[in-house]
Amino acid sequence: MNLIKRFAALMLTACMLLSAVPVLADGAVLYKKGSKGSEVQAIKDRMFELGYYTARGSNEFNDIMTERVMQLQQMNGLPQTGVIDEDLYELIFADYVIRKDGTTAVPGAAAPSAEERQAAADQAAAATPEPAQPQAEAVLYREGDSGSDIQKIKQRLFELGFYSTLPSNNAYNATMSERLAQLYKANGSSGDGTTITQAQYDLIFSKNVKDGSGNIAGTLKQGDSNARVRDVRQRMYELAYFDSAGGSEFTAAMTERVKLLQKMNGYKETGVITPDFYNYIMSDKCTRCGEHINPSWNAANRYYYNLDGEKLYSLSESGNVVIFIVDYFANNYLNSAIWNHLDALGAFNDFTYYDNCDCSYIGTYPSITHMLTGNSFDPSLLVGQYFEQSWTSETAEYIFNTIHEKGWEFRYYYYTSISDGAMSWAMGKLDNLLDYKTDPSRAAQPIYSYTDFYDNLKAKGLTVDKTDKGYIQMIHMRGAHGPYSAAADGSYKADANRTENICGYMTMIADYIQRMKNLDLYDDATIIITADHGDKQGNMQVVYWIKQAGEHHDRMLETDAPISHDDFPGTILSVIGADYPYGDSIFDWQSGEIRQRSCGQVGRDTTNYPLVTSYSDLEMGAHNIWETYTYEGDGTDLMKAFKRGRPYVEFLAQSFN
Repeated sequence: MNLIKRFAALMLTACMLLSAVPVLADGAVLYKKGSKGSEVQAIKDRMFELGYYTARGSNEFNDIMTERVMQLQQMNGLPQTGVIDEDLYELIFADYVIRKDGTTAVPGAAAPSAEERQAAADQAAAATPEPAQPQAEAVLYREGDSGSDIQKIKQRLFELGFYSTLPSNNAYNATMSERLAQLYKANGSSGDGTTITQAQYDLIFSKNVKDGSGNIAGTLKQGDSNARVRDVRQRMYELAYFDSAGGSEFTAAMTERVKLLQKMNGYKETGVITPDFYNYIMSDKCTRCGEHINPSWNAANRYYYNLDGEKLYSLSESGNVVIFIVDYFANNYLNSAIWNHLDALGAFNDFTYYDNCDCSYIGTYPSITHMLTGNSFDPSLLVGQYFEQSWTSETAEYIFNTIHEKGWEFRYYYYTSISDGAMSWAMGKLDNLLDYKTDPSRAAQPIYSYTDFYDNLKAKGLTVDKTDKGYIQMIHMRGAHGPYSAAADGSYKADANRTENICGYMTMIADYIQRMKNLDLYDDATIIITADHGDKQGNMQVVYWIKQAGEHHDRMLETDAPISHDDFPGTILSVIGADYPYGDSIFDWQSGEIRQRSCGQVGRDTTNYPLVTSYSDLEMGAHNIWETYTYEGDGTDLMKAFKRGRPYVEFLAQSFN
């Protein structure tokens, strides 16, 4: 019996392949680098299910996909060509394909023998289907029936507007027959409604069935009033496009919110909900950008995602990369008082200072996202769209897959908790990112405030985890960002000035470094001190110190090598022994070299551009343009470009503030 079943399955597979796959020469390539479309997307989705991707990719066959296909071929004992022919296509969707973890897609499934495959193909090719014989269509339901299936049909009739209220009973009565007859007539079908055949049942639940108003079912627009409008309102409330769920009326306000939802998800802004868009809204694919424009939602879900600070004061015995982000610390903020303070601290002699570091973008948004994911900023995108694009990009996937495959964990700490639902896209990449909505067992609190980081460091000290994983710790500090609250010794001072504040945070960093030395973790560690961005007024370049593992010298070194935060991912991967095929590291640039770089910042131009919404609410934002300054040389040349006042200007789709 098992042999018969197996042969039948082979026959079915062969028939499907003959009908679905284009006839090509033996070994002909179906898909390769450069191919794109829904078929490529389907293959990527399947490879995601098989573990060859950690995130669903685009519909393009790119270098990353070529690499993943070669991995699949290797796991399945095939030549590693990186292209997909008919045989490989069939294998990818077969039950017996080998997953990345070495198991078959369906446990216990076995590949058919060559003889079985040939027999199935020959039989399918020779098969001639018998002509179908006309026969009376069987009746599924008739007047007088009752039960849950009848209630389901009544629910559908209500959704389509053939009932004004949802019937409470589950009986197939005369009223239901009347409503069915109306539906059949509206859709050009015959029938008095007293029976339901399979074809009529399929019509009732078809996405193309016409409703009581003569519209295609699911096409919702202003003026409609039914249960499906109510369901959409509920879903849009969940996505925070409304402050409340509302009723079943498709109002003018709903039209505007639907347009906003369409804009945020890359659809044409019609304000009309087609069947396909209805399904998209209800799916998990719908972009959660709404949460960034709804103050009520943000207040109620402030700690939806949070960066966990449990290991803020922990280091690994197996290796550490510690990155201090001193917010807003522009290169030219360094004055004699700060340099004297650094000399007095005596903690930075082993460091090299890069005095020609371009931050790429002014503002924590988009700079930090760019640094972490390697994804360039696109001002035509809404804020939430840029977050999603960045964290699901090929560069982000490569960066964090490589970090984890090399045996490292990446933790990012910020001086307040992260409250953006957009951080959902960073799940699985940042190792201390927690979802407190689905795991509320732990209180979601800010990691540390402006001053208690140092208080806790002094009280708790640093600890060493016995683990074979290395730690990459990225600690984002208030730094040069106002309001200033640190004295030069790191203690709290309400009326501190910028120089005192910077000195205070450098004191904290020096103490942290000394504690690493006390634990014998300093020599083998790489330590970076930089800023996410500089000043908006032309003081755009940022500080950048680095001490590599094993680096020692009597005094701090200095270089004018033209580096950039574009180099940040490559630098991190370089120090853990990995390559970065998407760009440079700072080690690729030497003193005296000339490099063209660009730095961008927000601006406001109400003469030539319309105002846009802000990231946090539906009010008008503070900015509506993005200005990019391109220069060669150093910070002085960037300042000259800024003062010339002729940046490259682009329309900004959404203001962060």
